[in-house]
Amino acid sequence: MEVDQKRWHITLSEIAVFFMIISTLLLMPSVGKTDAASEMQQGVEYVKLRLYPQAIDSFRSVLSRDPTDVNALFHLGNVYKLQDELELAIETYKKILSNAATKHRTVNAQLYGFTHLALAEIYCKQSQLKVAEQHAIEADQTLSNSAETQYRLGYIYTHQAKFDKALVAFNKTVARKPDFAEVYEWLGLIALMQQKPREAISNYKIAIQKKPFVQSAYYNLAKAYRLLGDMESAKTHLKLFQKMKAYYDQTYTIEGALAEDPKNTALRLKLAETHLEHKNIPAAVTTYQILLRFNPEHVKGYDKLGRLYMELNIPNRAIPMFQKVIELNPDTMEAHVRLGWLYSNQKVYDKAEFHLKKVIEKMPKHTLAYHGLAEVYVKQERLEKAVGIYQKITELDPDDKDARTALRNLERKKKGE
Repeated sequence: MEVDQKRWHITLSEIAVFFMIISTLLLMPSVGKTDAASEMQQGVEYVKLRLYPQAIDSFRSVLSRDPTDVNALFHLGNVYKLQDELELAIETYKKILSNAATKHRTVNAQLYGFTHLALAEIYCKQSQLKVAEQHAIEADQTLSNSAETQYRLGYIYTHQAKFDKALVAFNKTVARKPDFAEVYEWLGLIALMQQKPREAISNYKIAIQKKPFVQSAYYNLAKAYRLLGDMESAKTHLKLFQKMKAYYDQTYTIEGALAEDPKNTALRLKLAETHLEHKNIPAAVTTYQILLRFNPEHVKGYDKLGRLYMELNIPNRAIPMFQKVIELNPDTMEAHVRLGWLYSNQKVYDKAEFHLKKVIEKMPKHTLAYHGLAEVYVKQERLEKAVGIYQKITELDPDDKDARTALRNLERKKKGE
């Protein structure tokens, strides 16, 4: 099958990490077990930073005091799975199921279901599809609204060449989670194997639209076009595949180096820039977030992340980033300009005015700050103030057409025209 097997396994690993974070909040030990709670939270933080040995130490410490703590067992099993220590992961997960079977310890139904789902993923990696299917069915019975359980069943049935069952499972997956991009890749792959290139093309286009940075989709789309005899489209998508593969290879290499040296700020910045070059904004955001966890005084990291939040139109996240930039380096005028713009858009005019005036005090010829300040006054109907600012801009830059136009419009408005 023309598919990136490693990436498919990563998908559910990411889901497992997400559930680890959720389960920390839902299943945290009660008051009186604050040490265990603290270690559990620390372990989850280590996982997010991919510091797996430290995470293992945290979860093992909890288990050293209570070997039946199913929450810690689940966390530990996920770390083993993320490290591809599959036998240790299986052994750990089975302790959870054993606890549930003997009623030795109450097991949250959601955790029980995700344990079966994790085991299904592992047994798929080991090509033990029958065993994987049993665990996926058990997971689906417990997590009846989970798209991931049906996705896993679809994966298993596809590898067993049970395409009718696979299609039913994948259709249930998208019914539960319409944006599940990987499903459309599998639907495309099944269509290819059944010699239905038009159907394959339709599904791969949806997959790429929903998740544009997956190399295998472009390769298989090129293959589908070749089957139709559309060689021009095939060449186009083969070039896109090569571009995505180069991107994947770049990031894979950097991430490999970061696994050995996770606190390497230069490498982390390089990874973020690589994501940005390919317009993978969510991956860049995550990279900067991790960088700042390792280096909480990195001014450039806060600035870059603030700019990305602005690009994503998330002002409430952008503002704290630029505030942190100024806290660490008060002379960073660009951060003041951006805060002025952000606060102006939020109609918090006093703060917008404060930051823009800070820039003008330090850089009296910074026309962009004057423009921002004038706009703040216009929005507040403080027209005399705005006129004065625009006049100042024209003194600084007589060729500023925007300032001259705004000035004429304000003069007319003042005259009631």
